[in-house]
Amino acid sequence: MTVWIVLLGVLGVALIMTEFFMPGLVMGTLGVISLLASGIMAVIYERDIAIFVIAFEVFGLAMAIAAGMYFMPRTRAGRALILQESSQLGGDWVAAESDTSLVGEVGEAFTTLRPAGTIVVNNKRIGAVTGGDFIEEGTAVRVVEVHGNRVVVERV
Repeated sequence: MTVWIVLLGVLGVALIMTEFFMPGLVMGTLGVISLLASGIMAVIYERDIAIFVIAFEVFGLAMAIAAGMYFMPRTRAGRALILQESSQLGGDWVAAESDTSLVGEVGEAFTTLRPAGTIVVNNKRIGAVTGGDFIEEGTAVRVVEVHGNRVVVERV
């Protein structure tokens, strides 16, 4: 019985390690089931070595995860999951343009700003926030600052 306990423990660690190279939860799930079966069998049938088996399983699991985390970025699948280029400001992408022409413009609160809502400036609906004040619908507002898609307004 001891041979089966050890084999299940080693198989469990190997299957968990394999999960890093062939992701899909199948190998990892089978590995966890194998480790649990090995631990349960050790406690039931071999009480004198059960603590050593469980300690080996915990250590082996930690080593399998550490090795997987070390080797995963070096595989083709791992490189596909990791961003290889850094995003630089001023590159080809822009999250949201700052429309600085809105600063100083006067508009009207289309919805109640509590503190976020919608305003109308130059017949255009814009999402806006206040500095914390509630502004009722229909109140005149002035655009104070624009940061990307965040438009800050105040009551006129």
